[in-house]
Amino acid sequence: MDEIIYTEVPYKEILLLLLGTLSTFLIWKIQYQKEKIKTIENLLSDKKYKLYSELIYIFFDITQGEKIGKTMTQKELLKRLFDIKKDMFLYAPDELFKTFTEWTLQIDKGQTIDQFKTYFKLIKLVRKDMGQIKTKIELDDFMLFYMQSESEYKKFKEIHKW
Repeated sequence: MDEIIYTEVPYKEILLLLLGTLSTFLIWKIQYQKEKIKTIENLLSDKKYKLYSELIYIFFDITQGEKIGKTMTQKELLKRLFDIKKDMFLYAPDELFKTFTEWTLQIDKGQTIDQFKTYFKLIKLVRKDMGQIKTKIELDDFMLFYMQSESEYKKFKEIHKW
C-alpha cells in the first residue's frame, strides 16, 4: 500500500513573512507621504515668504518713495498690487486675505490714516502665519519702526488724535 506522507505547512513562518513584508511596505509608504508633505509645505512656505515680502516692500515703496526720489507710478502700483492679489488669493489664510482687501479699499478711497492701522493688522497676521504666533508687537511699535523718530511719531499721533 502506498504510504501518504504529510508534511506540515509552516503557517506561522509564512504569516510572519507576510506581516513583515506588509509592515515594511507600510512604513515606507508613510515615510514617502511625510516627505511629500514636507516638500509641499516648504514650497508653500517659499511662496508665502515671497508674497509677504512684497507686501512689506510695496508699503514702504508707496510711503517712502518720495523721500528717496523713487516715486512709484500709479500703473506700477496697480501692477504690483494685482500681483500680490493673485498670490494672496492662493496662499493667504482667510483673515489675512480679508484684511488685505480692507487695506486696498482704504488705499483706493484715500484713507491714509486708517490704512496704517489696517496695514498693521495685516502685518501682524503675516507674522503669525509665518510662525510668530505669540507676537506682542503693537501699533506703536510698528509706527516707531516705520517712522524711525519718536518725536515725529508723537506729532503724528497728536495731529491725527491717536
